[in-house]
Amino acid sequence: MIEDILKKRKNVSFFRYDKIPDKKLIENLLEKTHNLTPHKNNFWHYEIEVYGPEHTEEKKYTAISTVCSTERDNYRGKNVSAEKYKELEKIYDEWLYLHNNKNKTVEWEQRRKEFKKKHSKIHFNNQVRAPYLLVYTKKDNLLTKTQLESDYYKKGRLKEVFDINYQTRSDMWLIQAGMHSIITSALAVEQGLDASFCKCYFYTDHLHNNILRKAREHPKNIAFLLGLGYGDNKKHTYQSYVDKPKVNEIIKWQWKL
Repeated sequence: MIEDILKKRKNVSFFRYDKIPDKKLIENLLEKTHNLTPHKNNFWHYEIEVYGPEHTEEKKYTAISTVCSTERDNYRGKNVSAEKYKELEKIYDEWLYLHNNKNKTVEWEQRRKEFKKKHSKIHFNNQVRAPYLLVYTKKDNLLTKTQLESDYYKKGRLKEVFDINYQTRSDMWLIQAGMHSIITSALAVEQGLDASFCKCYFYTDHLHNNILRKAREHPKNIAFLLGLGYGDNKKHTYQSYVDKPKVNEIIKWQWKL
């Protein structure tokens, strides 16, 4: 049942690298989503860049760029030095070591205590290092090659019916990206995969990577990131402690007077 699938979906912080989904499985999943997601007037306002398992280094620097919690402001801004980001990379490496180490030795405990003492208010969204990372961005050109070569376009009907300039200025891409991603995540869970979202990241030339390059001009050029793979349930999963609102605080039934 679709309800059971949606209940299973949750954000995970770590993915397994000893068990990676076959590329063909991800391709089929994305093709299904492409065909199932509704789009107003068949205009696709967004595109998705997919980074597979081979993009290990870029994903590491993307993960470092997700630094959050109360210490994040120390690393976000135009005046942060290159040395500061080198320091952040060392912090991330130590943070990752403490999460990845299975044998909690005396040395591990000492390092954990030292890290907690210095950096208790720092966190990273490591789900961006998923085997397959989807980057949802706005399309530069609204019409695709297939649409430009269609009879509907060549006969001028598309231009007669639709204002393309208006379409490209709209925020429809954000709505469509959200719709596509939730269907993708549901289909992924149906296949036994995990799907984890991330919206907390920033771009800096000091941590340059192709994954976040479109956020260089403005963070809003990327809607969000979605990681796909098998979640590592042996590692800690971070969660929000903000209470979920009651349904009647969000759903407002309107009664006829």
